[in-house]
Amino acid sequence: MDNPGVERRGGNAVARLSTSVGVILIVLGVAAYLATGMASLTALIPAVLGLLLYGSGWAASRSPRLRTPALIFTTLVATAGVLGSLRAVPDAVAFLSGSSVERPLATVAQVLTVLLCLVLLTFIVRWLAGRRWEAS
Repeated sequence: MDNPGVERRGGNAVARLSTSVGVILIVLGVAAYLATGMASLTALIPAVLGLLLYGSGWAASRSPRLRTPALIFTTLVATAGVLGSLRAVPDAVAFLSGSSVERPLATVAQVLTVLLCLVLLTFIVRWLAGRRWEAS
């Protein structure tokens, strides 16, 4: 690559976004758990995803040697977040159209998880495409 500084800055941008999305998901998961009266441990799933994303973003930003494996891990976790929460999309459509859903809090938390993870995945794909474009 002609300009390794571009790759380093881009990789750090992905790492920063990963840590930011991680923090938001941690807050979302803890808030959902508290909103259920601490009765539903599954409400903490976004927080677990957030911890994993935060950790991988932190590792990627601290060590150039760990950047690629950490970003691969980030991609896998974000993909799991999207696929694991996609089942809430039909409930969200129903909820937004005024229908009642069985667990509105879970629906909102899952849709936010999907959206946040999709933003992260989109950014990663664009960054990888940019790296490929620069390499050719």
